[in-house]
Amino acid sequence: MNTITVFNTRWNIKALIISHVVAFIWIGFFLTDTGFAFWRSIDQNIFFTLNGTLSEDNSWTRFWAWSNVRIFDMIPLLIMLASITFPGMGIKRDRLQQAFIGFILLLVLMFPIRESVYEYARAIGLSGNSPSLVLEPSFKFSKIVPDIPAKDSAGHSFPGDHAAVVLTWAGFILLNARSALSISALLLALLFMLPRIVGGAHWASDNLVGGAFSAMLTLSWAFCTPLMHYFTSGVHKLLRPLIDLFGKIPWLNQLPILKQPR
Repeated sequence: MNTITVFNTRWNIKALIISHVVAFIWIGFFLTDTGFAFWRSIDQNIFFTLNGTLSEDNSWTRFWAWSNVRIFDMIPLLIMLASITFPGMGIKRDRLQQAFIGFILLLVLMFPIRESVYEYARAIGLSGNSPSLVLEPSFKFSKIVPDIPAKDSAGHSFPGDHAAVVLTWAGFILLNARSALSISALLLALLFMLPRIVGGAHWASDNLVGGAFSAMLTLSWAFCTPLMHYFTSGVHKLLRPLIDLFGKIPWLNQLPILKQPR
């Protein structure tokens, strides 16, 4: 019987090296004077285009303001969890349990990588103020719609933490499902990153460079080595009695993730 897994079961040193080279070239260019100037030009154009639509208190501005409230982060989280609880995003039914556990462990792996990038960026003075604190004109939610507790600025914005999470999720889905439907995960990830960019709490490069770099390193260790496979299989085996217990609860046992072949 074939082993059910959502990660690679063997070492792929060539792919591991190539993915790291690509990732470090990606962020390395950003760290050069030319690369930084190139990205800041893009950042400014994106910021002025998107943030410029928030000039007055209207339904459009309130929509983006609410999307920058902390509780809104639960919506992307629920969508991500739903994608690994139900087979609709392309992950096969018999891999859902492994996918759920594996994704949680993937975020655990991503955290120290993202924190290392953050600390390095602070050490070299790269993680500075967000665009809403630097560029003018800047339309801030706190001034236009003060009744909404929206985040519209950050003192240390690089790398984008939300971007690292959603891009890691999108890569996880794409590398597992590899279908036309799974491409929607990448589109959703880009959509989830928009609120902080529109509000000015992040530069676009915080997400597309910093967040993407963190996601690339995380995914390379997950899919070019067997390490995550071993961890996921071990945790899955450890949690099997608890999963079986949940599978006996009425209504809950109808979830596709609990209807797994033995």
